[in-house]
Amino acid sequence: MKRTVAVVFAVVLALVFVSGAWAGGAAEVDTDVLRVAYPQDVATFDIMGTTAPPNEVRHMVFEPLFAPDAELQPQPHLVESWEVSDDDLTWTFTLRDDIMFHDGNQMTAEDVEASFDRYRQMGARAWEYDRVDEVVATGELTFEFRLNSPFGALLETLAPTSGVFAIYPKWVIDEIGTDDLTQMEHIVGSGPYTVEEIVPEERVVLRRFEDYSQPGGEPSFLAGNRYAPIETIEIQVIEDDATRVAALEAGDIDLIQNVPLDDAARVENNPNTDVTISSPGYRVYYKFNVAREPFDDPVLREAVRTAVDAEELMLAIGDSEYWRINYAMRYQEEQWMWSDVAWDYYDRDMDRARELVEESDYDGQQIRFLSSPGRDLEFRTVIPMQEILQDIGLNVRISSVDAATFNELRADLDEWEIKHAGGGSMVGLAYLDSSAQDRTGEFWPNVTDEWHDLIEQVVVDTDQASREAAVERLHELHAETNNEMWLGDVFELAGSRANVSNVPSWFKLVLWNIEKE
Repeated sequence: MKRTVAVVFAVVLALVFVSGAWAGGAAEVDTDVLRVAYPQDVATFDIMGTTAPPNEVRHMVFEPLFAPDAELQPQPHLVESWEVSDDDLTWTFTLRDDIMFHDGNQMTAEDVEASFDRYRQMGARAWEYDRVDEVVATGELTFEFRLNSPFGALLETLAPTSGVFAIYPKWVIDEIGTDDLTQMEHIVGSGPYTVEEIVPEERVVLRRFEDYSQPGGEPSFLAGNRYAPIETIEIQVIEDDATRVAALEAGDIDLIQNVPLDDAARVENNPNTDVTISSPGYRVYYKFNVAREPFDDPVLREAVRTAVDAEELMLAIGDSEYWRINYAMRYQEEQWMWSDVAWDYYDRDMDRARELVEESDYDGQQIRFLSSPGRDLEFRTVIPMQEILQDIGLNVRISSVDAATFNELRADLDEWEIKHAGGGSMVGLAYLDSSAQDRTGEFWPNVTDEWHDLIEQVVVDTDQASREAAVERLHELHAETNNEMWLGDVFELAGSRANVSNVPSWFKLVLWNIEKE
């Protein structure tokens, strides 16, 4: 593999900057190179140990046994077939026989066993595998997951978007143990691209892996075939939104992640650029502090929900083309983990909301509304939310702090009564539990045994109909308890030059299958 000294690249980058490329002097079109800008550095390629974005770049290099499709259903990726024992405690898998690592060696079951042993020690989501005693290679391509209890959610757990149990060569694991992948020679995966160059906080260069073997199936989010029509992908780090958009408009960048909502219309109306609206990348919601007054009173929480107009709040974020109302705990793509039961609990009636305030135990005490301008999308809803709360008779004071302080204070239940929140929810089923916990991981005091029993059923049960019924009841119980109010999903926007095609419209900006004319 080629190695490049970071200092040399820094000098070259400086010359490019001085020469005026960023001022709009677009280079001649090179259809063999795709220039992509992300707002954050890859930082590490150790996909096992991190949930930090941009995970989709790491997926270009490393691959899991199963991958989620656009409906967030697990599809076999490295696996050819599998079967489950009668007692549900042994899952036997067979690898495809055509998978090659970037070092030229074929993937075997020993690589899977070694990778799981490493993941068990340092994986970002290793706790999800507590029901797995061991993974054992039983043949050149066959291996067993040996469980201590039934684990109906195993395939879904094997198909995450971040903190991935991916397969590394055994020799790499023998050399690095649980250390990070810091040396280029250790960044060896089986994906459609290899890592050719890394300049920390500046860029990554990926090169097409000519011996890549397709998993089969139509491309669908992280599942299906991963075509590599472009030979080289140069990923640059441009943190500033305005600079990233300007580079796209000038033609210096072919594709960018996260077009700001405020710039979307301009980029979309530019004949040289396009905007692709993906499936949602962000959730907006509010949390009550139910561990203290006044929101330990369910009547007062219901008063707030009755007063909320989700559309009014979401309009503060931007044009309705770029978001949708969603009261559920999950994205509403065609995933069985989603339910519309929460819609029955949202019916705005300001008069009734004021009556509920009068019926509650609320005595007029000041309510601290924790917020942060550093969490921009959520923060845009804060002022209209304060007005709603004041309109039903609540004494609300906004406590606006920087993002770091916000992250600190939200874990301290003595510092706030209500707060805005947001983030993604393409996560494992067990993460439904986060809706029942505070930021320290403790369960809210009003969470019942039924909640815990339902979570257990969803994770353990091997009967899909039973699991679906449990998830439906979880959504209903979540709405009944009303510890948090989900408002909607904000779509993620990718910006591209007009000569770039096949930009994905599901979830994250995966870079395989993209073409450039």
